[in-house]
Amino acid sequence: MRLHACKLNPINGFRIFGIPDASYKNNADGSSQRGRCAFLAEERVAGKTNARGGLVDYETKKTTRTTMSTTFAELYALMKCFGTCLFLRGLWKDLTGQTVRLHLRTDANNLVTTAATTHLPEQQETTHMIQMLREESCSGSIDDLAHVVTQRCLAYCLTKKSTNPDDLIKAIQTGVLIGMDTKPIFWRCTS
Repeated sequence: MRLHACKLNPINGFRIFGIPDASYKNNADGSSQRGRCAFLAEERVAGKTNARGGLVDYETKKTTRTTMSTTFAELYALMKCFGTCLFLRGLWKDLTGQTVRLHLRTDANNLVTTAATTHLPEQQETTHMIQMLREESCSGSIDDLAHVVTQRCLAYCLTKKSTNPDDLIKAIQTGVLIGMDTKPIFWRCTS
C-alpha cells in the first residue's frame, strides 16, 4: 500500500479527528474489540462535507474491560480515542506552538444524543462515562462531536473481521475523509 502525502492548507488551521468504533462480543472467544483512527485535518469549512487529512495514529485492540452492552463498548472506545486525541493535541502544541481543535466522529448516534441531553442513560454502568463525556463536551475539550454513518466510520474495519477496509485505505491514500462534516457543529453548553 502506498501512502499519499496529503497536502493540507495551513491558512485555515488544523484539527484532530478522532474516529472510534467498537464491537460487542464479536470476537471468536466472545470478547469485544475497540479501534480508533486519528487524523490531522484541515479546519472545517462551511458548506463542505468532506475533509482533507492525514492519518497520524490508529489502534485496534481487544477490550480487556468488561462491557455489558454495545453502548458501553462504543462509549469506552470513544473515551479511549478522546484520551489519545488529547495527547496528540498536546504534542502538536509542543511541536508547533499552535492550538488545534478536537473533533470526534462516531457511528453510535445514541452517544451523541445522550451527550447533548441531561437525561440519565438507561444503562446504569454507562452513567459515569456519559457524565465524563458531557463534562468534556461542555468544557470545550471536545470542540465537535457528531454522528457519522457506519459506512463512513473509518475505524469500523478495525473492529470487525467481516468488513471491507477499502474506505480507510482510500482515505489514507487520497487524504480525503468523506462525509465527516455532514452534521452541524455539536451544541454544547458554553457560557
